[in-house]
Amino acid sequence: MKIMKIYGLVAMAVAFTLSLSSCSSGDKNSGETGVKVVKKEVTADIETAKVTAGVTDDAADDPAIWVDFDSTYNSMIIGTDKTQGLVTYDLSGQELGFYSLGRVNNVDVTYNFPINGDTIDLVGATNRTTNTLTLMKINKENKTLEEISVREFKSELKEVYGFCFYKSPETSVYYAIMNSKDGGLEQWELMNADTGIDAKVVRSFDVGGQVEGLVADYETTHLYVGEESGGIWKYWAEPDSGTIRKKVKNSDSTNVQLKYDIEGITLYYADGGKGYLIASSQGNNSFALFEREGDNRFIGTFKIVEGLVDGAEDTDGIDVTNIPLGSQFPHGLFVVQDGYNYQDDNMESQNFKFISWKKVAEATEPPLIIDTQYRVEY
Repeated sequence: MKIMKIYGLVAMAVAFTLSLSSCSSGDKNSGETGVKVVKKEVTADIETAKVTAGVTDDAADDPAIWVDFDSTYNSMIIGTDKTQGLVTYDLSGQELGFYSLGRVNNVDVTYNFPINGDTIDLVGATNRTTNTLTLMKINKENKTLEEISVREFKSELKEVYGFCFYKSPETSVYYAIMNSKDGGLEQWELMNADTGIDAKVVRSFDVGGQVEGLVADYETTHLYVGEESGGIWKYWAEPDSGTIRKKVKNSDSTNVQLKYDIEGITLYYADGGKGYLIASSQGNNSFALFEREGDNRFIGTFKIVEGLVDGAEDTDGIDVTNIPLGSQFPHGLFVVQDGYNYQDDNMESQNFKFISWKKVAEATEPPLIIDTQYRVEY
C-alpha cells in the first residue's frame, strides 16, 4: 500500500543509486545455493501524460498493455486513475481517452472472447466506488472502450482491489478474478448473454493478509497472488482447484533484496514454458525477477532510474509483453506506474513509464530471454 513520503525523503530516494553488483553462490541475499544475484539500473524510454490529479494525490495505479495484433504500433496502454476511472495512452505516452467510471483500482485485458458469433477483446477492472467488477469492450477501429456488461456485478468482497483475467486452456472458459484488502478472493465465470456479457461467482476463498497483485498463467494454469507483507502465493487458477497453494521462494522477508510492500505482479511469456514472473518490491523501489517455470527460481532485482525521463519509485502496478510493438519497442515492452513523477526538480502528478524489454533483459548476467516470436494462446 502506497504511503506518501516527505518531499525531502522523496528527493533522497530519487537521488539514491545502486551500482551493479553480484553475489557468489550461496550468498544469503539469494536464499538459494548456486544463484547468482544481480542488481542493476535501467532507464525508461517514454513516460505518459500525467493523470489529472493533485501532485500529492495517490491516483495512478495499474497499467495493462493491449496489443493490436493487426497493427502492433497502434497498441494501447490502459491505466487506472483510482480517483476517477480509466485512461488510455498510445505508445508515445499521449492520452487517447478518459473514462469516468469511479475509483477503478486494478485493470487487465484479455483477447478473443466469443460473443454472438464474433470475438472481442476485453478490459476488466475492480471498481471501488460501487464494489463491482467493471467490464468493457475494446473497439479496435477507433481505439475506444465500450460498456459490455448486461448488469452490475456486485462483489461480496469487503472492498474490491486487485484484478486479473484467466482463460482455461482445458475448457476455453474465461474468468475474472478479484481480491480485496482484507485477503478475500472471488473468481467469476464470464458468459455470453447475447446483448453483452454476464458473470457469476464460481469460487471464493481467503488468502490471509492484505493482497492486491494478481496474475494468472494461461498455460500452466497457475494463479499468483501478492500478499503485500507476506510474499507471493502460487495457487491453481481452475475454479475447482480449491485453495492448495505454495509460497514462491524468496518472495518474502527471507530475501533481503526485497522490501514490503509486494505490489504489482506480471508474467513474461516465452516458448517452451519459459519466461518470467516479475513483481514490484515497493519498499525499496525495485523489481524482482523469478523464473516462470518450475519452482520460480529467484533471479535478481533491478531499478528504474533517471535518464531521458525520471525514474520510477513507489511503484504499484506493472505489466509486460514479449510482442514487438512497432519501431518504438521492437523487443517488447515493460510498463510501470510511477508513484513520484518528476519534471526536472519539480514533482508532478503521477504517471506511467515505458521501458524496452531489451533493457530489462540486459540487466542480468546472463541476459534474460528476448522472445518476440512466441504467442501465448489467450
